[in-house]
Amino acid sequence: MSKVEITAYANSQPPEVRGWLVAVDKLMTDSGCRVVSKVVSNSKRTDSKFTYTSKKTKKTVCIINIGTSGCNISLRSNHFIHPNGKGNILDELPEDMFHTVRGRASCGCRNPDHSVNLDYDCVHGVAGLYTYKDETLLTCLYGGFDFVLNESANFDILTKWVELETAFDGEIKQLQLPRRKKQ
Repeated sequence: MSKVEITAYANSQPPEVRGWLVAVDKLMTDSGCRVVSKVVSNSKRTDSKFTYTSKKTKKTVCIINIGTSGCNISLRSNHFIHPNGKGNILDELPEDMFHTVRGRASCGCRNPDHSVNLDYDCVHGVAGLYTYKDETLLTCLYGGFDFVLNESANFDILTKWVELETAFDGEIKQLQLPRRKKQ
C-alpha cells in the first residue's frame, strides 16, 4: 500500500483549510512526528486518516480525518494532563472549544463498551488525571478532542495546541479507575 500524502486530500478543502492542513503537517513532521496514513472506506464513509505520533514520547499528538465524513482534527491532551512548563492551552480556549474539553470527563470513544468500565464510559479502563483551577478532572488517554476544520475554525488556537502537544516530553500521570462489579 502506498503512503497517502495529506496534500492529496487537502486539495478537496477550501483554500484556508487546505493551507492550514499543509502547514500543520509540515509543523508536526519538522517537530519530530511520525505520520501514518490510511484510507478508511466502508458503507458510511471514505476518509483518509492521518495519525501523528511523537517519535520522542511515542504518544499520539493528533489525528486528522479528511473525506466524505468531513474534515476534522482530534487533538490529544498530553500537555495539560502533565504540565511541563511549556504552556497550557486551557486558559486560552474560546468558550465553545473550552466547553468541548471541559465537558468530556468520560471516554471519547464513539461507541463506549459499558461492560468494560461502567462508571466512566471508558473502554480502556485508564484515564488521564489533570487539575484545572483546583478541580481534578479525568480524560480518556486514547480519545481526543474533536474539532471541525472549516473556514470558521480557530486556526491560531489549533496551531498553538499542536505546538504544545509536539513540545510535550513528560510522563503522563495515570489513575486506574475502579471498576464497578456487575450485578
